[in-house]
Amino acid sequence: MLDTVIYFTALPVFFAIGLRVLMALHIEGKFEKMRIWEIKTAYFLGALVIAHTIAEIMVRVSELVTQWF
Repeated sequence: MLDTVIYFTALPVFFAIGLRVLMALHIEGKFEKMRIWEIKTAYFLGALVIAHTIAEIMVRVSELVTQWF
């Protein structure tokens, strides 16, 4: 139960952070001009992967901490 709360709390937070970081990298230069939906999709999927990875790490760390105590 706690793992689910941690995951679904961390996911949108790190999605927003990941999206801002990816937008700061200006990856639109790697795409052809006027491929707006491809650029937005790349930003969305990249931010989602980053958020999922960090949220999973937080869940695993919380599991380790609860095992210690």
